[in-house]
Amino acid sequence: MKIALIIPLLLFSAVALSQTFTFAAPYNLKCAGVTIDVVYYGAPCVVDWDGDGLKDLILGQFYYGNVRFYQNEGTNAAPVFNSYSLLQADGVNITMAYG
Repeated sequence: MKIALIIPLLLFSAVALSQTFTFAAPYNLKCAGVTIDVVYYGAPCVVDWDGDGLKDLILGQFYYGNVRFYQNEGTNAAPVFNSYSLLQADGVNITMAYG
């Protein structure tokens, strides 16, 4: 009975280890042609924030704790970000604890 369990496990391991993975080269996201930089420790999230069917960029900033909203003006396959605004609630910037 133990052999019947070991053989499928060995076959699965051999298949999993024989696969090779390739990663695309990293690239910097740009806004209006300038690399997006939040100083350090940015926390990005891609979501259709405004309900227009395009994936927007929400980016938390460790420095000052602000939350940036970049509206996608391109397509989902080729997003274009031309500006950002800080997310607000009742006219006040939404911030998270930082530091």
